[in-house]
Parts: sequence; C-alpha cells; structure tokens
Amino acid sequence: MTMMENKIGRPSKAQERSYEILQAAFSVVVREGLEGITFAKVAEASDMQRTLVHHYFSSRSELLNAFIEHYISKMGTEIIHRFSGKPLSERIVMMFTPEVYRTKDDLVVWFELVAQSARNPFIQQKLHTLWTQNWLPDFESQVTQEYPKATLEAVSSATYAIVCLFEAYWAFSIQGVTDQKRQNQMEQTVLMILNGLS
Repeated sequence: MTMMENKIGRPSKAQERSYEILQAAFSVVVREGLEGITFAKVAEASDMQRTLVHHYFSSRSELLNAFIEHYISKMGTEIIHRFSGKPLSERIVMMFTPEVYRTKDDLVVWFELVAQSARNPFIQQKLHTLWTQNWLPDFESQVTQEYPKATLEAVSSATYAIVCLFEAYWAFSIQGVTDQKRQNQMEQTVLMILNGLS
C-alpha cells in the first residue's frame, strides 16, 4: 500500500486537498498580500477547518514554502511553455500580450512576491532558485533548440535580456504605463534580440 492510499485502497485526498489549500492561499494573497497568509484566512478561503489546513501544513513557513515551490513554480513554467506549438519567436512576442497570464491575479501575486523578496531573504532565495535552476535554463534550452548555430553565451545573453524586458514590461503594466504602442515597441525589440542569434 502506498502512502497515497488509505486503508481500503482508494487514492488519498492529500494531494487534492493540498492543492485546494494552495489555491486558497493564492486568493488570500490577491486580496491581502503575503502578510494575509494565515491558517485562519486560508482555511476560510478554502472552506476547510483551520485544523485541517494545519494537518497538511504544520507551519506558516511550510505553507509559504509550498505555495512558492509548487503553485508559483508551476505558474512560471506554464508561462514559459505557453503557446507551445508555435514558432519560438512568435511565442516570445506573445509573452507581451495579456494572454500570457491566466488572469491579472497571477500578475498581482507574482509582483507581491517580488516586492516581498526585497525584505524577506527566504522568499528571495526561493525566487532566485526558481529563476536560476528552473525558468532561465528551461527558456535557454528552448532558445538553443531554435537557434542551434548561436553560441551558448549569445543564447544566455539573449534569454536574460528578454526575461528582463518581460519582467519590466509587466511591472509597468500594473502601473498602467503600457499601451498598444509600447507593446509594439517591445515586440520589435524582442525580435531584434532574436535576430541577433541567427
């Protein structure tokens, strides 16, 4: 019998419940920021008893860790692979369109984490790890496949520049600075960077 099965052989609800709790934590962060993540508020948002939330996550830091490692990690990976099946240059241009984020709430939660990372070494380390060990290498791999003649250094530089533009563009969008003209300018800039790899 595996750990994910109960005594009568049915799959455990642990994974499903954990994900429901992390979704509830997401909704709390949207409304109140990371400071709002408490067992009471997450329990209320998930329609579960506080003791049940505590059963799955023994501490607030464990809940926050799972939220970043699983929910946010998945969200970032989905963005990097969004629009799969299209040519990479087209996919990258589409990363500067509203469709890249599932909802505006994703954007709000992401920048809440970024802001908190300036004051919270734990969050900074988690985001640093996601970028340096997951998202940037994944993106570099995709660019390398599309531009096999480019040097690894050129791919790394181009990837990093595009990601920096992506982060800045969406930070500006939260502030209401972006518009169609600026979106077009960003697309042209990204295509110039990619053309440099040909």
